[in-house]
Amino acid sequence: MELIYSILAVVAVISAAFVAFSRKAVYGALSLVVTMLCLAGIFLVIQSPFVAMIQILVYAGAIMVLFLYVIMLLNPRQTDPPAEAVIARRGTAILLVVFFLALTIGFIWRVYSALPRGFQFKAVAVKAIAKALLTDYLLPFELTSVLLLVAIVGAVLIAKRN
Repeated sequence: MELIYSILAVVAVISAAFVAFSRKAVYGALSLVVTMLCLAGIFLVIQSPFVAMIQILVYAGAIMVLFLYVIMLLNPRQTDPPAEAVIARRGTAILLVVFFLALTIGFIWRVYSALPRGFQFKAVAVKAIAKALLTDYLLPFELTSVLLLVAIVGAVLIAKRN
């Protein structure tokens, strides 16, 4: 299980790097889907199937459909940057990838070395999540949905203006 967890974590970090360094918005959004699916797999490994399914349904499904819809609606035009800028970006990207890989490897090493032998992750109870979401965190949950709605309406208005 630790091997699967580690593989999913590395793939999630690499696909998140693709999101950050992707030149095309659609490719970045698709890399974000891979990141979200890897996170769902990590939740399955730590025996939290409810959170994994929410991750797939809400984030990898609904939110990413909205992102792709807004990207397609805005249809950003791509321009070719000068050659010097491309070389500088590639050099910076290589340095950042090496830096983040070193940080990730160091973090995984420290976490696994700190865990006692035979450590087992505990499953998250669905009832506790539902109670927290519908009582203590109801306002932030609703505000997030309103924020997403405002962002989509703003994207539509910007697209219609042109």
